[in-house]
Amino acid sequence: MLIKFTKHALERLNSRNISKKLVIEILDNYDSIQKDNYGNFIAQKKKGAFLYRVFYSIKNEDKIVITAYKTSKVDKYKIK
Repeated sequence: MLIKFTKHALERLNSRNISKKLVIEILDNYDSIQKDNYGNFIAQKKKGAFLYRVFYSIKNEDKIVITAYKTSKVDKYKIK
């Protein structure tokens, strides 16, 4: 399964100082996974004081990264 990035995702990663390498690491080794209201997947990984959330969809067996961000409000999100 390939991991591809939308233009939007690349712009957001750059503005949020999150590397593609880290996103790939999170998708390969997440703490939990959820679905949003649109059917996209959310891979979550806690690293240090932050929770990283990577939103992606699956198309033709490829993971298409939509966006990602990090938050210090770890308790706000359920980690299953």
